[in-house]
Amino acid sequence: MKYNYYHKIRQLFVYLKPRDKSRYGHCLRCGACCKFMADCIFLKYDDEGKSACRIQKFKFYTCSKYPLNKKEHHTRDICGYKFPDDST
Repeated sequence: MKYNYYHKIRQLFVYLKPRDKSRYGHCLRCGACCKFMADCIFLKYDDEGKSACRIQKFKFYTCSKYPLNKKEHHTRDICGYKFPDDST
């Protein structure tokens, strides 16, 4: 998918909302969240195939909040984060 600034700007405004406190789990470093709306130009992979952010020290606040809530959890089939009563 081509990098699209519109999607990243939209994501910024969506993620100004607070994160659902019922979220549990941890990041598996799959990189799916960095690619679901638009391929992130800061995404890289190591020798083990795990994803990482090229600008980790300056990482966007929106990135660390994904998934914000169950409705916005578009990568639930592979993401390490879950919400109560997830159907997958």
